[in-house]
Amino acid sequence: MKTKNMIYFLLVILSACSAKEEVLLEAEKKQIEFFQAKPETVEFFNEMIKEFEMQYPDIDIQQVNVPDGMAVLKTRIARGDVPDIFINYPIEQDYLVRAQKGYLLDITNEDFIRYVEPDIQERYLIDGRMYGVALSQNAVGVIYNTDIFTELDLEIPKTWDEFLQTLEKLKVVGRQPILLGNKELQSISVFNLNFIANQFDVDYWEQLNKGKIKIKNDQKWIDLSEKMLQVLEFAQPNSFNDDSDAVIQAFVNGEGAMFIEGVWMLPKIEKLNPQINYGIFPFPVMNDSDQNKVLGGVDGGFSISADTKYPDEAKRFLEFLLKKENAQRFSDYEGNISAVKGVIMNKKEVRHLAAHVLIGKTVNWPNHYWVGGTAAEDDFRRISQQFFLDRDIYSYLESLEKMFEKYRQMN
Repeated sequence: MKTKNMIYFLLVILSACSAKEEVLLEAEKKQIEFFQAKPETVEFFNEMIKEFEMQYPDIDIQQVNVPDGMAVLKTRIARGDVPDIFINYPIEQDYLVRAQKGYLLDITNEDFIRYVEPDIQERYLIDGRMYGVALSQNAVGVIYNTDIFTELDLEIPKTWDEFLQTLEKLKVVGRQPILLGNKELQSISVFNLNFIANQFDVDYWEQLNKGKIKIKNDQKWIDLSEKMLQVLEFAQPNSFNDDSDAVIQAFVNGEGAMFIEGVWMLPKIEKLNPQINYGIFPFPVMNDSDQNKVLGGVDGGFSISADTKYPDEAKRFLEFLLKKENAQRFSDYEGNISAVKGVIMNKKEVRHLAAHVLIGKTVNWPNHYWVGGTAAEDDFRRISQQFFLDRDIYSYLESLEKMFEKYRQMN
């Protein structure tokens, strides 16, 4: 009996020691917070993190993805709670301010910067230095049901008039032409920024930010606002009750022929209905087909906090994500157009969109140039939703005028 008790006692001690060692090992790990705002990519990044941690067991990557991620990130940075690695878009006001205030680690001379296509990566340049790195580009287009188009012998429209004709043809035969998620502010801006981006260049926004030009009586603004309302006439009756999830569900159920979104929604489409036949083509908002450009920009872009406890480990994780084979997996998963050299577009559904992007027929998100950054973008979305509700072009443009004036005064 004494022998049995002694063995039991030793087993208890060994077990306690083992548990204590595991706790100590866990405590010794270098924890890196990876904050990204794309819920549709959580699953992919979890897989990447798992593989990375197998190679570097002393590093613990904690992915954080929360609702309204960009607003949460802005609030956290303002109060000094900066994630180790976080999503950060080049060019836009928030990136410029964060770099100027010293929140961002200078990664100009890191080897992994050379993995990225120079014309994309150079968007992160500020006075010759880089404080972020691009992994992928997004692109917006018209996602369409290819079976419906084939059944009705419809061709992909290449001009604005052809697009309206396609909407009309679908309506005449009793098919829902287009689905709009007007309950969701982001869906509204993804739709209407196509018109704005194709109409106004970088110089225009510089002049507007300085207050040198006006919006309210500008015929170009009036014309593009009228185009938005023309499309709205073909939307489903309950569009203001539908968010992007409802739109995608209706689309995969065959309840609508088209909707306007970015490539980031493709994994959700395929998850809901793996058998659906679909494609995505450039949104032809202009009547000159040569002038129609694909709206998009850096989507998976990341910066490192200047105050991170583990800068080397944070850089190592970014380098891991930027390896060609991992960037290829990301492109295949999401349908994004990679920023990494040598990555090819394998998704046949995106070929029409990718063809435009690869020859440079693209235009950056106009909100990236706005004084006021993400706060101005949020206001723009709310103003746009109100415009869709009351359909008053004069009030819409007047509200936008006041919005830009407000942020000019705050800057």
